[in-house]
Amino acid sequence: MGAANRDPAVFDKPNDLDLSRSPNPHLAFGVGPHFCLGSHLAKLQLSTILDVLLDRLPDLHVAGEVTRVRSNFIAGIGHLPVAFSPSAEASSPSA
Repeated sequence: MGAANRDPAVFDKPNDLDLSRSPNPHLAFGVGPHFCLGSHLAKLQLSTILDVLLDRLPDLHVAGEVTRVRSNFIAGIGHLPVAFSPSAEASSPSA
């Protein structure tokens, strides 16, 4: 289960975060009758969040050591330090 979305037999560079990976047969939302009903909404929300974030902080980059969650069930990132250059647009409040 811990290697389900990082199987080198399925994914090129399985440990890299590649938002444009296609096809992307990951198992994050389950499979078959146990597939998450909210998966399409979750994907839309995440896509929107990332689009806005990268528009506002175009130079956002990893700024330190990434640590992973150690688990037999869930594989993920526990700590991801980032940095960016503040700008007038990014720091101004929006309505």
